[in-house]
Amino acid sequence: MHENTEFRREANTYCGVESRNHTKPARFVVIPAGIGFFHITEYTTGRVKGFRREHIDACALARDLER
Repeated sequence: MHENTEFRREANTYCGVESRNHTKPARFVVIPAGIGFFHITEYTTGRVKGFRREHIDACALARDLER
């Protein structure tokens, strides 16, 4: 992995992905993973569930996985 992995994990973006139950945080987050790439990771484990080149597409995938 990259040496700046911890920095990227702290700088995650939710991009509006929220669960219907506002007491529960979003399960999937979008994290920048380099130039023009975004990982969709599970918030609790940090496991990468997918990736996209466009931020909008990554947010859409995170919303789909949230359902």
